[in-house]
Amino acid sequence: MGGPSFAALEANSVPLDQALQNGRPTVLEFYADWCEVCRELLPLAYEQEQAYRGQVNFVALNVENTKWAPEVLEYNVKGIPEFVFLDASGRPVAAAVGKLPREVLAGNIKALSEGQPLPYARIQAAGASGLQRPDGAMAGPRQVAPLDHS
Repeated sequence: MGGPSFAALEANSVPLDQALQNGRPTVLEFYADWCEVCRELLPLAYEQEQAYRGQVNFVALNVENTKWAPEVLEYNVKGIPEFVFLDASGRPVAAAVGKLPREVLAGNIKALSEGQPLPYARIQAAGASGLQRPDGAMAGPRQVAPLDHS
């Protein structure tokens, strides 16, 4: 594939509980492996994570993992990719969903790192995927009918 992967993004992520307690601003990225737009934004997200390492927490949350369901509800995630920007006290200050232009993601992260108001507070860009996986998006057979136990 060549380039950053979701595995690399997750490996560099700060654990959520630590991010919410370490006094640094945080970017939560809600994504799914099957999401085309998430894959398109992966290089930009990875670049920003590298540029602001130590200043801003980056937390990658795969919506396919049910352990993140409470966070999906808490942060009112409507589609993916969705980026939720939290101030240093862990309070949500902005969110952006969909195929974000570089200036939206980079501008919000820069302002967040400087403790400034975010220039893009609630952005819904084109290309956001709903939270439901499209049919056929994951490899492997899908069971259509219940098992017959007779």
